[in-house]
Amino acid sequence: MLSFSLTACGAGNKILYPWTQEYVSGQGNIRGDVDIDYFLEKDERFEIGADKDGWAVFKDPEAAFDALQEKYADGIALIQEEYNLAEFSMKSYQAYKEYGQLVTTGTEEEQAQARFVSRVLDIFENSYVPREE
Repeated sequence: MLSFSLTACGAGNKILYPWTQEYVSGQGNIRGDVDIDYFLEKDERFEIGADKDGWAVFKDPEAAFDALQEKYADGIALIQEEYNLAEFSMKSYQAYKEYGQLVTTGTEEEQAQARFVSRVLDIFENSYVPREE
């Protein structure tokens, strides 16, 4: 099983955009239209809020990352194998986000997991990747 803790990443992986408000599509400064119930049904650790600018973020990104590794390891492994990627980590997750939606091998279940990995990482990165102002 894949195992990685964000706390082991050290400096440089600081949460830049933490959860500060509820994510309610169409309300206030909320951006996009993320189906937060869809993620929450998969695992309670995928609970989504919004940052101060209205972007969808996980309320606890580290817990979401851990849940992804625990419950979607087959999808992660498929992405890694099909695209010959480095081990899944905070340093490599961007490639998994990009390639997860493009997998063509594996079982239907593994492919579905890989696509979900991309969806989770698309929200996950909202907490960490600096934005152009």
